Amino acid sequence: MEYVGEIVQGVITLCFGILSWYVKRHLDRISEREAQMQSLLAEKEAAMHEQLMAKEREIEEIRIANNRGTQALLRDRLLQGYHFFKRRGMVTYGEARNYENMYEAYHTLGKNGIMDVVFEQFKKIPVKDDIVVYPDENELR
Repeated sequence: MEYVGEIVQGVITLCFGILSWYVKRHLDRISEREAQMQSLLAEKEAAMHEQLMAKEREIEEIRIANNRGTQALLRDRLLQGYHFFKRRGMVTYGEARNYENMYEAYHTLGKNGIMDVVFEQFKKIPVKDDIVVYPDENELR
């Protein structure tokens, strides 16, 4: 009977050894899966970051193009307005205020150059009350 106790103790030790081996194997598999998921997550994050950066570059290019287009339209309107008011010989308060607002928007977009000179010339055109006088179109030529 002495051997039975040792056999039982050996079986119990063997069972705990097998159980311990199984738990370690299971935990190792979980760690491997976790490492794989972390790697996959890092790859996805890098890909998404690159897509985001590409979209930001695209948006910046569109913003620059919109600013340039807006500036070109404002420059055209400012030049047309200046020549019209200069030929007419006067500008109303409302027209002057609108012209100044357009110039400020244009000026904010940068690269002003010649338009600074045009604006200074515009400010020399006499300002009259808000009664708009439209001369005969032939007189403007």
